[in-house]
Amino acid sequence: MNKILQVLVFLIIIITSVTVGAVVLVNFSETVEKAEDINIGQEEKTEESPETDWQWVNNREKLYSLTSVEVNLILNELQERFPNISERLKAISILRLGTPYQLGCLGEESGRDKDPIFRLDVTDCTAFVLTNVALIHSQTIDGAKEMMKFLNYRPNSEIIFENRLHFTADRNMTSPYFRDITAEVAHLDKVKEKKIILNKIKVDGSRLIDIDWQKEVVLKYIPNKYITKELFQGLPETIGVAFIQEGDEIIGLDVRHEGFLFDGGLFFHASSDQKMVVVEDFFEYYFGENGSPRFDGVILFEIK
Repeated sequence: MNKILQVLVFLIIIITSVTVGAVVLVNFSETVEKAEDINIGQEEKTEESPETDWQWVNNREKLYSLTSVEVNLILNELQERFPNISERLKAISILRLGTPYQLGCLGEESGRDKDPIFRLDVTDCTAFVLTNVALIHSQTIDGAKEMMKFLNYRPNSEIIFENRLHFTADRNMTSPYFRDITAEVAHLDKVKEKKIILNKIKVDGSRLIDIDWQKEVVLKYIPNKYITKELFQGLPETIGVAFIQEGDEIIGLDVRHEGFLFDGGLFFHASSDQKMVVVEDFFEYYFGENGSPRFDGVILFEIK
């Protein structure tokens, strides 16, 4: 009799354990499903959020370290994530951070300058501006290279050194993708003018650029006393900025440096000091710790 009772008790224990286990398993499965639902919901919400797009940008490898195939994939993704050109330009500028600096790195791949027409492995300040604008209008490296013919050369001209837009002021007047807006965004009493003969013949008979070309322009710029945070808060979210040095007109030079300004304060540029593309607070860069300005003024231009 005792053996029978022991067997019954043993069976009851087994049945109870199986039942409890089944309940626990069901509860665990329901918990997993709920967790998955929560995660999916969060992912869907995040994908709709602009922050996720910027996080995606920040998590990508920088373009200078990638192959052409990898860059093409990113360019296609950028077109989808950032249909707004200004935001796409900012995203591309982030993806260019850290690019090594090399002065005079663009050419025609033949003739006098055999450097590439378009490249991402190195850059200088003007090449940074040009190649970024080429990228916002392109979905492939080949497309960006083709765009350089419209950005860096005189319209409807042969792609040779002599027809390159060597001067920023001339480029902003000539290329359909750039336009000087200095006088539009600053009051007339905050704009100064000076006349320059670009690439003028110097006293020794030479020119800055060894081509038989010069052009007289009136350069409008904002002098240092009017470069304030209040003025810059009223600027477009995305704008090009170039820097003026008094006295450069003697040698036929228009600007010393250029880059992109985002949100009135983030300055992206290829720095010859830091030997790479960096982002800095514009006012800290321009005025420094002691408040002494690097240059004598700025010109502002839009990217079309």
